[in-house]
Amino acid sequence: MAKIIRKLILLALIAAAAVVAYVYDASVIPTDDVLITNDNSLDVQAQCITYPTKESLDRFGKLDITTWNLYKQSGEGWDDTLKQLVERSDLLLLQEAQLTKALNSFVESQKLSMLLAQAFSFDGEPVGVMNLTREPALSSCVFRKAEPYINFPKSMLVSYYLLSDLSQLLVVNIHSINFTIGLDEYLAQLRIVEAAIQDHKGPVIFAGDMNTWSDSRFETIKQLANRTGLKEAIPAADSRTEIFGQHLDHIFYRDLELVKAESIITSSSDHNPVKAYFRLEKKRPVKVVKSVK
Repeated sequence: MAKIIRKLILLALIAAAAVVAYVYDASVIPTDDVLITNDNSLDVQAQCITYPTKESLDRFGKLDITTWNLYKQSGEGWDDTLKQLVERSDLLLLQEAQLTKALNSFVESQKLSMLLAQAFSFDGEPVGVMNLTREPALSSCVFRKAEPYINFPKSMLVSYYLLSDLSQLLVVNIHSINFTIGLDEYLAQLRIVEAAIQDHKGPVIFAGDMNTWSDSRFETIKQLANRTGLKEAIPAADSRTEIFGQHLDHIFYRDLELVKAESIITSSSDHNPVKAYFRLEKKRPVKVVKSVK
C-alpha cells in the first residue's frame, strides 16, 4: 500500500511539473506595460491612453459596479454569467481575463468599450485585468507588479471616467500579487493605488481581487482605506469567495452614495462576482449671503 501511495505522489509531482513547464513555455511576459483596447482608431501600444469622450458613465446619477475574477474563462457558462453582469452593470471590472477569440467576440457583440492591462500572454492571448463599459474612459494607465517567486506579473488599471455631474470618477481595477511571505511586494503595488487616490479630488472606486487571504493583508488594505477616506461596500448576504476565512474580492468607494451591495453565487469561476449599486452624491448649491452695510 505504501509503495502505491509513493507512486501516486510521484506521478502527481511529475504531472504538476509538466503543467508548470507547459505554462511557462506557453507564456510570454512583455518587457513594457501595454494597454490594449478595442478602439480601432487608436493604433498605438502604450502604457496610457486618453479619449476625447463627452458621455457620462452613470445613468441619471445611478451607477452600478461589478467586480469579478473571470478565471481565464475556464468555468462552464462564463459567457452567460458575463452577459447577465454586463446587462446589469455600468462598469464591469474583471480580473484574470484572457482575451480569447470568444471573449473578444463577446465584447464586440455587446458593443462595449474594453480596456485590458496586459500582465502576460498565454498561447498568444493577452491576460490581465479588464474594464468593460458602454462609454469609454477619459484616460487610463496600466501598471504591473511581478510575483516575487514565479515572476508572473499581476496587472492593474488606473482609469478616469466622466460622470453626469461633470466630476471625474477614479477607478482602480486591481489583481493583487499573491505568492509572498511578507508584505513588502504587496505594499509596493498598493503605493501606486494610494498615490492615485490621494491626488484625486472626487469620487473613487477601488475594487478587484485583492488576495486578502490573511489578517495582515486585509489590515493593510483597511489602513489604505482609512488614509484615503474609502469605505467598503459589503454585501448584506455575503457569499464572496474565501480563503483561510478571509474574503478576496472587494469594492471600496469614496464620495458616492451606496444603495446596496451583493455577492452573486456562480459556478462559472472560482470567484463569485461582487456588485454595488451607487448614486451620485447631490451637490448642494452654495448660498451667497450679501453683506448688509
